Amino acid sequence: MSLIETMRYAAFEAGEFMRGAADQTAATTKANANDFVTIADIKSQNLLRDRLSKAFPGELIVSEEDSVEQQAFLQDPSFTGFVLDPIDGTYNFRRGMKESAISVGYIEDGESVAGVIFDVYKDETLEAKRGKPTLLNGKKVRVSDQKELSGASVATSNGYDYEAAKRNLERQIAIFEQSGTMPWISCPGSAVLTMGWIACGRIDAIHHTGFKPYDNAAAFVILREAGARVHKLDGGEAGFTDDKLLVGTPAIVDQLHEIFAKLPPELLS
Repeated sequence: MSLIETMRYAAFEAGEFMRGAADQTAATTKANANDFVTIADIKSQNLLRDRLSKAFPGELIVSEEDSVEQQAFLQDPSFTGFVLDPIDGTYNFRRGMKESAISVGYIEDGESVAGVIFDVYKDETLEAKRGKPTLLNGKKVRVSDQKELSGASVATSNGYDYEAAKRNLERQIAIFEQSGTMPWISCPGSAVLTMGWIACGRIDAIHHTGFKPYDNAAAFVILREAGARVHKLDGGEAGFTDDKLLVGTPAIVDQLHEIFAKLPPELLS
């Protein structure tokens, strides 16, 4: 079985568990009262890790729920291995909202080269390998052809860092103040799903402070191969460990950069 096939079937296995795990939402909080890890997160992580380690023994596997020491490997520019988000959108999952996903990314020398996002509740699989088209359930997809902010869908989010969430919302308001138009605001509560939906044309862009490598590892290659721009908030290509991002359809990203360039620098932090 190939790399991407193994990643896909690992996500399917974890997804089958996740679908039946509504009674496993007991949680322990992290530093923030709204940030928690459920029993299901851990079990999904273990299923993914078991499948991947059996198929690719010796490969590094780092998950959102791993220790700080294990996560430190991700900051090495030469990091090569799997990066997992066993349930992205845990808040949604815990509240029964059915907007959560499993993300499996493969990083090679610090670059996202293969990714699978499995939307468990829609039974949709987005996947891509570097240099190959992005596929949604086996069919090629691209970002939208939206050219103007008027009529566009631009996402942001709250998050576990309250001050960062405040800046996200202030940037969203600034779009209206600077352009005179307010794009349709999306706030799905899952960075992985939002970026996946950009890749298949359902949302046009997202700006956000607070992305994690686990959000980005699969999504970045999926986005790029679908024609998206994957930038830092203040411009330039983003790496998968960057946390301040502007991602989306090229025309919308360009227009948002023009607006954000007029804002106080602290709003891009």
